[in-house]
Amino acid sequence: MNKHKITFAALILVTAALFNVGCKKLVDAKSISGFDITADKQAYNIGDTVVFTINKEADVILFYSGNAGFNYANANRNSGAGTNILKFQSSLSQASKTNMGDTILLKISTDLKGHDSASIANATWTDMTGFAKWPAITTTGFVNSGAVDISQFNNADSVYIAFQVLGKQNAAAQQRKWQIQNLTLSNTLSDGTFTPLFTAPFTSGTNLTTDTLPFFQFVGWYEVNMKNNPEFSFITNNYNAWNVGDYGINNVNTPLVINNKACNTSGVSIQTAYPLTFDPGPTSIKNNPDNEDWLITSPVNLKLVRHDFPTAVVKNYVNTPSKGMKYIRSNNVYATYSFPVDASFVSGKTYDMVFVAQNTSDNQKNEAVKHLSIKIN
Repeated sequence: MNKHKITFAALILVTAALFNVGCKKLVDAKSISGFDITADKQAYNIGDTVVFTINKEADVILFYSGNAGFNYANANRNSGAGTNILKFQSSLSQASKTNMGDTILLKISTDLKGHDSASIANATWTDMTGFAKWPAITTTGFVNSGAVDISQFNNADSVYIAFQVLGKQNAAAQQRKWQIQNLTLSNTLSDGTFTPLFTAPFTSGTNLTTDTLPFFQFVGWYEVNMKNNPEFSFITNNYNAWNVGDYGINNVNTPLVINNKACNTSGVSIQTAYPLTFDPGPTSIKNNPDNEDWLITSPVNLKLVRHDFPTAVVKNYVNTPSKGMKYIRSNNVYATYSFPVDASFVSGKTYDMVFVAQNTSDNQKNEAVKHLSIKIN
């Protein structure tokens, strides 16, 4: 009996030892208590440098300057109704007074239910053609549309932007050829926050260079034939359709390849960059049947807002200091951070400049948020 008791006790000890080896004790994050920031002054001129004093170390220290795009209050904001500006460029060729009935229209829908001809016919489309600038028959090259304000549609969950080509049968002339390129769309809030809407997922704050660039690959263009839907040919060139994929079809997944080129169901090779073209064929082709062809974007949320980002990561987990940070580590001062007040700030305005300090572990995050009211003279 005693032998069994000893064996059982030994088994318990071995099991406990194995449990301790297999399970790592979770460590709490270091306390952030007492973390504080002070500024050398409370008012500055444009061109001055604000010097902040940081009293304690933290794993991560983030800084929000308070100006547009870098406001801590908007760190989690992702929606807001603002001013929505659409811009693009268009070109026209094969134009004459003989084919004056041919045209291109800019239209917007908020209730498109599908991606076929029946859905387009049943949707409600608002004609915005008159709000854009277009090439005349004597124009060469591309024409800037100007700023087309489509804010009236931002109460909808999403909108579709479309270019509708109408070509008329004409025994004396070929129909007109159209091109569209460099489409951009933005949402600008009253506080100056600027959000490009056809762009890659946001990973950083405002960038004046990249924010205004047209990104073909993020628009999601597709085409729909309403009239004169061409049968594709493996022998002759194919016309009478926009040179983008049908809905759900692109140059990677298309089942139709002609002369080693990915094509849409009309046999027109799929373009992977601007410009986009509706080509009714060369001028030698006369009496072409009526065309109605649509070039449509994927749905877009006009109220989308890029959340605000930190102006700077003053310190990260691996102790890499930001520009302007200087380690002190004496006299109850951990570091200083110098921040220049540049022309992006507005004279006479007071800014909420915010530091966020974080200490983290596998199971916990301790955070301190420090606000400083800084006036710009």
